[in-house]
Amino acid sequence: MTPAHLELYDTMTRSKRPFEPLEPGKVKMYACGPTVYGDPHIGNFRSFISADLLRCWLEYSGYDVTMVMNVTDIDDKTIRDSAKASEPIKQFTQKYTRSFLRGLDAMNIRRATANPRATEYIPQMITFIQALIDKGAAYVAEDGVYFDIDKYPGYGHLSGMDLAQAQTTERMAKDEYDKEAAQDFALWKKSTSEELKRSEAEPGLAWDSPWGMGRPGWHIECSVMTRDLLGDTLDIHAGGEDLVFPHHTNEIAQSETLTGKQFVRYWVHIRHLMINGKKMSKSLGNYVSFDEVLAKYSADAFRYFYLGTHYRRPLDYTDDAMKGAEGSAKRLENTLDLLDAAVKGADENLDLGPSERKLLKEVEKYRADFEAAMNDDLDSHTALDSLHAMSGVINEYLTGAPNKGVVLKAHMTYRSLLDSLGLFKKRGGGTDKLTEDLIIFLIDLRNQFRKEKNYKAADEVRNKLTTLGVTLADSAGSTTWKIEKK
Repeated sequence: MTPAHLELYDTMTRSKRPFEPLEPGKVKMYACGPTVYGDPHIGNFRSFISADLLRCWLEYSGYDVTMVMNVTDIDDKTIRDSAKASEPIKQFTQKYTRSFLRGLDAMNIRRATANPRATEYIPQMITFIQALIDKGAAYVAEDGVYFDIDKYPGYGHLSGMDLAQAQTTERMAKDEYDKEAAQDFALWKKSTSEELKRSEAEPGLAWDSPWGMGRPGWHIECSVMTRDLLGDTLDIHAGGEDLVFPHHTNEIAQSETLTGKQFVRYWVHIRHLMINGKKMSKSLGNYVSFDEVLAKYSADAFRYFYLGTHYRRPLDYTDDAMKGAEGSAKRLENTLDLLDAAVKGADENLDLGPSERKLLKEVEKYRADFEAAMNDDLDSHTALDSLHAMSGVINEYLTGAPNKGVVLKAHMTYRSLLDSLGLFKKRGGGTDKLTEDLIIFLIDLRNQFRKEKNYKAADEVRNKLTTLGVTLADSAGSTTWKIEKK
């Protein structure tokens, strides 16, 4: 498929722009991943799912996508909370890295091409920092190495910051700080006496460098990993809206100062997930874990909940909203079930009559509407409206005697659009031919019992199939089946 005309909202230019990657047909994409100091919550997953949606749509549109999502396993938070937990930092961060990856799998989010850990790139970070010092853009202080923001004229443009109005001081040692604090930021942090004492027994807490024992600042980590894995210029850099400043602002300054090239062509930022009108976060203590959600709702319902609102619009988490998403997702999946059953059904109609022509015309119309919505800055809300409309005309057609060739065409289109949204990827696991033949044999046996009015035996067959996870549905003259998800 030839890549379609996609427009993305770019934070840097504050406008929707036609998407054109640096290399035709190929996309280099980086999405900010988690800081692994606790289990990820569903607020984190809005960013992860939105990045996955963008990747899915780019691939649907014909692009070859290389996507990297980092794991921050050394920063202020991991040092602080591993100490509170009385755990070695490496053991502590590995535990929460596993939790993050488990969450991706549970939420049906595909793994990135690479999930690099910051601690695996310390030598490259030291080399990067030394190059900035050699250029005169960074300086050594008593507690580490700092980037001099005065040496980068475009500092703050991503966030719209007016440096003349910002509250400035000499430097900022913390990884995260207020939006008004435009200050020289840490590239390398010398270990405190407490950290040095811990590091004697804990590998992964401090490293030797030309500036003394210490560890990298948060912002340098992403610049180094993106450059190593994707090159000097990225097509897309995605992340939560809270990362615009200082994190992404600082990434731009240090990367472009070093390379002299544009760091990112398109900046994509995702709005926060809210709960009771406030940002969901660990620091506020108002977060909901993904395990809590999946105990009540399906992963597809959770994904649908996010897709129902544009990624740049506010979204509030409520149980009512999740119940609505579950119902809507189920209606779309029901159409998939009906299509699957029709494909397996008998050949009753081989003609291309008015109802078949009408179905194909409407399926094509709603496919075009869907694609137009997604190409308009990933308008998944409007795309879902088109998908539900397509679902309706398919359901209506399947109430009659369907033409299997027409059904296959509708099935292929419908399934491909669902795939582009990442929906219903795990549906009871496929069945091999032997399994299908055995199920059909048992259904035929049950129907024979029913013809003989041996309803007890027929019910026993049905109940046994239900126990095995196979659900039957009887309609006029036929029986369809599906394997329910476990």
